[in-house]
Amino acid sequence: MDGRELASYLENELKRRGIRKGDFYEAVGITATAFYGWKNGAIPKRDTVAAIEKYLDVDLSGLEKSNISMDSETADILQSIRERQDLRILLHSAKDAPVSSVYALISQIEKMKEDES
Repeated sequence: MDGRELASYLENELKRRGIRKGDFYEAVGITATAFYGWKNGAIPKRDTVAAIEKYLDVDLSGLEKSNISMDSETADILQSIRERQDLRILLHSAKDAPVSSVYALISQIEKMKEDES
């Protein structure tokens, strides 16, 4: 799920319902930092989305923008990025880099993994 789209939806929905953000964060078990991360492109955890759906009694599957499927290794890597602030910062800082630079970085990481083996 696209974090930016979710954050935008939630801001409108919370305002419409008169729900304070702090109350919402507490009810669904997130922090203001996590919400801010979504606004900047972070991907929310599936269990968090489920908690939001339950709290607001809504189905957020309509917000899905991407039909791209990913393998389990990629999903695990993305989950690690979501859980680690240092990795989120790294990913966020690379978002405006040219694609060729990102591929060069991936190549370097793969080389490092090979060297460790």
